[in-house]
Amino acid sequence: MSAEESSLGLRERKKRATRDALANAALRSAAERGIENVTVEAVTDEVGVSVRTFFNYFPCLEDAITRPDRGCAARLRQAVLDAPAHLSALDALREALGQELADIEEDQERWELQTAALTKSPSLLPGFLAAQGADERAMVAVLAERLGQNPESDLRPRLLAHASIAAVRASAELWVASGRTRSFLSIYREAFASLAAGLSG
Repeated sequence: MSAEESSLGLRERKKRATRDALANAALRSAAERGIENVTVEAVTDEVGVSVRTFFNYFPCLEDAITRPDRGCAARLRQAVLDAPAHLSALDALREALGQELADIEEDQERWELQTAALTKSPSLLPGFLAAQGADERAMVAVLAERLGQNPESDLRPRLLAHASIAAVRASAELWVASGRTRSFLSIYREAFASLAAGLSG
């Protein structure tokens, strides 16, 4: 790796750390006090950066809470397209989603805070649902691309995307309901194995 590449990697890691710190501070504050009682200035003061820096990462305070990582869809798309050709589209998506969810057990607090923020401030829900909808559409699009199908008129990409989202949601729900006595990823892989068996049956 060249010095230039190494420097670029360090800059990107620093930018990601700053973005994560801002998103986490905004989420904690919203969970504690409600979004109506949180300001960008308070969030940036907590993190120790300028207001201008905040707006370099997020268009508004609500986005820091409902869409903390806009790079997820791009990473998922690349992972699905780069997956080995022998993998089915479902297996490629399973592996790509698994990479994104690898740290979910460490992110448990974020899930709980997000639930608290949405409960305390229902005004955040439309933005949260819109973000989820955008991610789902991106998933349908990349599956269609891998399958060589039309995301608007072909059923399979849409079916695979929505079934996969349901598998992730079911895995998370069971993981929490079981008291987290099993690892999330073991439940996740079991869910996708069941899904694959059902779709091929």
